[in-house]
Amino acid sequence: MSSFIGHSLASLTIYLTTTEIQLNRQPQLVKHNLLWLMWLVVIASAPDIDYLIPNLILQDAGHRIRTTHSFIGVSIVPACTILALWLSGDRGKDFRLHAGQSILAGLSHLLLDLLTGVLPLALLYPYLKVFRLSFGLLPSAGKIQLTNYLFYRNILIELGIFVPLLISSILMIRDSALFGKYRYIIISGFLVSTYFIIWASTLSR
Repeated sequence: MSSFIGHSLASLTIYLTTTEIQLNRQPQLVKHNLLWLMWLVVIASAPDIDYLIPNLILQDAGHRIRTTHSFIGVSIVPACTILALWLSGDRGKDFRLHAGQSILAGLSHLLLDLLTGVLPLALLYPYLKVFRLSFGLLPSAGKIQLTNYLFYRNILIELGIFVPLLISSILMIRDSALFGKYRYIIISGFLVSTYFIIWASTLSR
């Protein structure tokens, strides 16, 4: 599995790359957007609730079936969010944006956990066949322990992958020109991210 930091950065990336950023916004609107961003982080991290509720994890043929880590599992909170938005009167462009962000935040959890290449996931639950990549492009979440070197190393790798990728993605979207003024920053960001991805791919699984 990926760490809370990885899932949080994924939801931040989704928000910043799909939301039109405007300056001089009203304080009330800024507060609303911050609350919505925090909720996207909750959506992206929600499947890991099975660590707090072990009954959500099943056993089948020697595999731990994490029911929350399936397409159905990651769709529950986004679906409830979309319904709540609709019932609250959210309509039109804003509704489509928020609905899309909710869905992407939920699916991002599956993608990140799958890219660690560590735990088999029952993506199609209740069909119990599990899937696991034979390689990993992200580090798994290290055991949260102050003396655990792997915990800090894996967080460093996650930050090295996602932060440059986030910055480059935002600049690339904001600058419509193919070779705009931010091209060197964008290229550097992708190169730094690629370096950390290669590092992550060499870790033992």
